[in-house]
Amino acid sequence: MSFEVVNPVINAYMQKDHKHMMDGIMFVVLSVKAPFSTMDMQMRDYREKGRDSKYIWGWKKDTYDYLQKNSEELYYQLMYLSKKRWSSGTGAHMSDRTIRDRKMMLVLTNVPGLGLAKAGFVMQMMFGRVGCIDVHNLRRLRTVSIKDLQFTKMLSDETKMKKIENYVDICKHNNSTKRLWDQWCEQLTQKKCNKSKFSTGWDVSVFHLSALTGRTI
Repeated sequence: MSFEVVNPVINAYMQKDHKHMMDGIMFVVLSVKAPFSTMDMQMRDYREKGRDSKYIWGWKKDTYDYLQKNSEELYYQLMYLSKKRWSSGTGAHMSDRTIRDRKMMLVLTNVPGLGLAKAGFVMQMMFGRVGCIDVHNLRRLRTVSIKDLQFTKMLSDETKMKKIENYVDICKHNNSTKRLWDQWCEQLTQKKCNKSKFSTGWDVSVFHLSALTGRTI
C-alpha cells in the first residue's frame, strides 16, 4: 500500500527538472554502504556542502561530478524515452513500457556509480518502474543469483543490454516494482539497528519521501 501512496509523490519530484532528478540520483548513491536511517542527515549535508560533503566520498564524487556536468542532458534523455512509443515492427512482442525500461536503464548505467540495482532504484524513484534488487532483496529472492546483478561499464552495449533485459525481467516477473518496494520497506524494520527508528514499512516508505523532499504524508 505504501508504494501506491508515496512513490507517485517522489516520481513527481524527480520529474520536475534536472536539478530535482540529480537530488534523487544522489539520494540513491548516498544510500550505498550507509545506514538508511541516516539519509535525511546525509541529504541535508549534501545540499549544504555539495561535493565537500563528508558523505560524498570515493566513487560517489565521480557520480556527483558527472551529474554536475551532464544532469540536464540525462534528464531530457530519460523524459523523452519515458514517453516515446515504438512502432509495431520494433519489439512487437514487447510492450512499449518494457522497451522503455530497458533503454532507460541502459542510459542510467552510463552514470558512474550506477550498476543494475542502483539504476533500477533510480527508475523506481523517478518513474515507479523496475526496482532495486540489493543485498536485502537478493537474500529473499532465492531464484535470483548474484551473477544476475553483476555489471561492469567495460561491457559492450550488446552485452549490457542482455544483462539489463534479464534484470528488468527479474523485477517484472519475480515481484514487480510495487512489491519490491513494499517488501524491502517491511524487511528493513526487522533489522536490529532500525527497530528503534522505524515501526512499520510505511514509516520507511515515507522516510524516502521526507529525506529527499522535506515533505511528508
